[in-house]
Amino acid sequence: MTTDRFPDLARAGTAVIGTRYVKGADRRQPAIDAEVQAVDCAPPPPGLDAVSWFASTDGGTVLSLAQWESTATYDAFVRDGGYAAPLAGPPGYRLYHSLAERDEARVPGCLVTAAFDVDGPERQRSFTDAVLAAQPEEGGHPGAISAHFLHSTDGSRVLLYTEWTSVEAHQEAAEAGDHDEGHAIFSGTPGVRLTHGGRWRLCRTLRLTGE
Repeated sequence: MTTDRFPDLARAGTAVIGTRYVKGADRRQPAIDAEVQAVDCAPPPPGLDAVSWFASTDGGTVLSLAQWESTATYDAFVRDGGYAAPLAGPPGYRLYHSLAERDEARVPGCLVTAAFDVDGPERQRSFTDAVLAAQPEEGGHPGAISAHFLHSTDGSRVLLYTEWTSVEAHQEAAEAGDHDEGHAIFSGTPGVRLTHGGRWRLCRTLRLTGE
């Protein structure tokens, strides 16, 4: 079943998240459509719940997020020779912590990501805890909907995944300096290296479990 809903990052399991350049903004949608068809037309691998595709707002990059019910089902898929994007591409991620209002009903219009290489599992935890501690107690920008902190299962990466009402809302927060304290932590923490980030718009979500 194809929908246009953002993935539910709060659900348990393993997320496989990857980005790839598709040689120009005009080729993003055909590339996504081809992957959607390939996944939708084949029997789903055991344990695959959903796959979402996002397009970058400023170039020819695609982000995909495949949600598996557990690390074991994902590992079995890879071990059995499962193909790469969008379903595989180690490492997998597990949710470490989420910031979201319980009764939040707004529909996200923009995904913002920031990915970091880190020096091991302890650095994953200490870095993420520092970023969490820096969040404003009274809430942030009104356009911010939620934030999810994901840790790679191999201990080497942290991914910050945030949902916003719009690209414009995130730009406004950045220009107002709302992220300055976070950026200081990003750039000033030993053993942590920002590798890439971006703004994304949801293109397709394919749900394979009937939920």
